[in-house]
Amino acid sequence: MPAALTATGRTLPNGVHLAATAVPHTAAVSLHVASRAGSGSEPAELSGVTHFVEHMLFRHPSHEPGAFASAIERLGGQISAATEPELTVVGAKVLAEAWPAALEVVAPMVHEPTMDPDEIEKERTVILDELGMLDDLPEEAARRSVLGRLWPNHPFGREIAGTATTVRSLTRDALLRRAAAMFAGRNTIVSVAGALDPAAALDLLSDAFGSAPAGSREVYPVFHANGQPSARSQIIRREAEQAYFSIAGFTPGRSSRHRYALELLGAVLGAGFGARLVLELRERHGLAYDIGADVGHCGERGVLSIDGATDPDQVTKAIEIILGELCDVADRGVTKDEFDRARAYSVGGMVRSLEDSAVVAAWYAREQALEPTPLAPGALIERVRAVTRSDVNACARACLAQDWPLIAVAGPLRDNVQIPTELVLKGAV
Repeated sequence: MPAALTATGRTLPNGVHLAATAVPHTAAVSLHVASRAGSGSEPAELSGVTHFVEHMLFRHPSHEPGAFASAIERLGGQISAATEPELTVVGAKVLAEAWPAALEVVAPMVHEPTMDPDEIEKERTVILDELGMLDDLPEEAARRSVLGRLWPNHPFGREIAGTATTVRSLTRDALLRRAAAMFAGRNTIVSVAGALDPAAALDLLSDAFGSAPAGSREVYPVFHANGQPSARSQIIRREAEQAYFSIAGFTPGRSSRHRYALELLGAVLGAGFGARLVLELRERHGLAYDIGADVGHCGERGVLSIDGATDPDQVTKAIEIILGELCDVADRGVTKDEFDRARAYSVGGMVRSLEDSAVVAAWYAREQALEPTPLAPGALIERVRAVTRSDVNACARACLAQDWPLIAVAGPLRDNVQIPTELVLKGAV
């Protein structure tokens, strides 16, 4: 049960925070090393440096291609990494008996990254290819357009991987400085979960991470909102079979009393086959194969985003339906059936995901790194269960204001296509 998945924690003198969680039902162990430094703290001229460092962590001192990943795979495991606006993570999952050996692979990756000039140039080419791939995707163009207009002149609104110009200009010294800051003690959280003894696990982690320099806690630039941009919508013409749209706007953030009501509002709108927008666009009108709603957080703000795709000739109709449903939710609220389904689906999803030791390890790392008050899984589930339908309706009225959404559409659109942007609200009821 989630309530039993309680981490044993320890903070080392250098600032590294450790968490170990026994997950009795699994035969594996997951190791999650997280840095509080993400792309959202980068100056514009170094855009993409954090993501570049994340790639370089996998370059082995021997120059043997894929040596770190192969070492984990020889332990019967897998390893991956990711850069986010407020977090950079390396995660490995192996058989339980092999996790001390996996730790011996992962700790040097983050503390002694290879910054050989030849390896840097190889990885630079890889990242430029990655950026080119993203540039080819119309859904990425729509997403970038909305994020850039939500967060103008702030790194939260930039592409995490940077631009071709900044990636080409990043120097070895810049990568070394960023790597040292990212995994300094005060920026590092190490979480391990699975078939293990927490006390013994913390001792192993202390030995592996206790000698790292303390460094300084990562600081993110404050976002100053100066009103919405004049262009509420943007059309990006791309060759594609469908028109991809992204609809998004700010919502209350991590510290808001609306936090968990907002999560359920997102679930009502776009989580699961019974979600309102899925039923309307896919089932009733046949306009979209896939559509979803998601709530994310950056700094003190949240963002509710709705993303999908449809036939280019139907994009105006699809967006009109979405905006109409948002107005209905704000004006009349969600139904009891919608609320009950969304809450059960959300709680069930959390419970199901916690069967995976990787999710448990990541949970405690993310909570410690990002949340004002870190919560154990059981505590968060109880908070979601405590949300009422009235809470969700109040949240909808507070969030979905007249000027709420920004919209971007990318695809083969007609010259005269009109993109609706207004929420025509009747007022709170």
